[in-house]
Amino acid sequence: MKKLLITLLSIVCLLGLVVVLSATVFKEELTEWVIKQKMKKYEQLKMYYVSEIPVEPENFAEDFKSIHKQVLKECSLYEQKGINMDSLYATFSKRIGNEVKTKADYGLLVCEYIAALNIGHANAHLDVYWSMYSPTVVEGRLFIDNPNEYMTKYGFCEKDEIIAINNTPIEQYVNSRKKYTHASTEDARMHLTRRWALRSHTDSLIVCDVLRGGDTLKLELPLTKAFPTGNKDELMAKGKMLNDSVGYISIESMTGNVVEDFKQAYQHVCELPYLIVDIRNNGGGNSINGRLIAEFLIHNPQQHCLGEDMVPQSNAYKGKLFLLTSNFTFSAAESFAIDMKESGNATLVGEATGGDTGNGPDFFVSKYGIYFRVPTREPHVSPQGFPLEGVGVEPHHKVQQTVGDFFDNKDTIIEYVLNGLINNK
Repeated sequence: MKKLLITLLSIVCLLGLVVVLSATVFKEELTEWVIKQKMKKYEQLKMYYVSEIPVEPENFAEDFKSIHKQVLKECSLYEQKGINMDSLYATFSKRIGNEVKTKADYGLLVCEYIAALNIGHANAHLDVYWSMYSPTVVEGRLFIDNPNEYMTKYGFCEKDEIIAINNTPIEQYVNSRKKYTHASTEDARMHLTRRWALRSHTDSLIVCDVLRGGDTLKLELPLTKAFPTGNKDELMAKGKMLNDSVGYISIESMTGNVVEDFKQAYQHVCELPYLIVDIRNNGGGNSINGRLIAEFLIHNPQQHCLGEDMVPQSNAYKGKLFLLTSNFTFSAAESFAIDMKESGNATLVGEATGGDTGNGPDFFVSKYGIYFRVPTREPHVSPQGFPLEGVGVEPHHKVQQTVGDFFDNKDTIIEYVLNGLINNK
């Protein structure tokens, strides 16, 4: 009888475990399915250039009112930010018919209004002309680093500095455009506006003053409507050994096959005593991917900042871990940074992150057909109380790339880790 009870109890426990595991797998598959469905929905949304929006001047006021009403109803964060929405609406609506007279004027007004919410995941879904290239931001200055074929075609060279656009000094140019940049922190807004300087809602041609050595050149740069499709075979995570004791993995995105790419890179460096994981150029993607990667880097079970449980992998990293972050680190990459900081296993080096993990962004449409996005999930905090929007994750060591190191082809942050945090031990 005793053996029968033990057998029955074992069967019950086993069935319970199967149910739990099945529920976990189902939940992950369901989440993946939801994300895929959202992506399909987003791909079908119509984008317009501001001069081509489907709103006639006589309908600007009515259309803008419909946007504002939906923001009031659907956006989950403006109350937390203390924004007076009545005042915001009054300020923008009174410009319609005065300074806002053309379609381009109105499209820019919508961009500015959404950006004024100060939320990184809130934006007008309007198209831009651009060069399919983002300059490198170093000490607030804009440099050409590894120019693509398009930039090379129009005369740009490695280490060129862009000092003016359309005869406007670059800092003045950036300050005039930052009001259209959606961001959750001022540091992120400035960084993104600089990074996106070679994009425009209105201009299909810009003129850049370029400093090359001791000479200043004027280069005309046509901006294209083409959008790069990307290389589906491109690795989202890449690894290498910096020396015989330090491994390095850059995670460029939290999309696609990044988890498998990470595993492939990880197996070559996981036994080294030091590991640098670089998410400075990671603008986010799927938070599930970040959670799965984190399980290779944590020592103890912990809760993911968005609520799921994380359990270390059997071959989780045992050495000293450094995580590199920047103002561009955003969305699912920021969630990953929060998890790694709260694990206590990683030393963060670089700049504060962009200050926004997502908060359930979704798309809505104005009365006359302009799509826009706002977060819909109520404000939350991480398991250790860190806000999931509005504040960047601060590094343990704040370090920025210097112009001198840039010209010497040195990465200031990596050099700091190698020479300041590892070799000084």
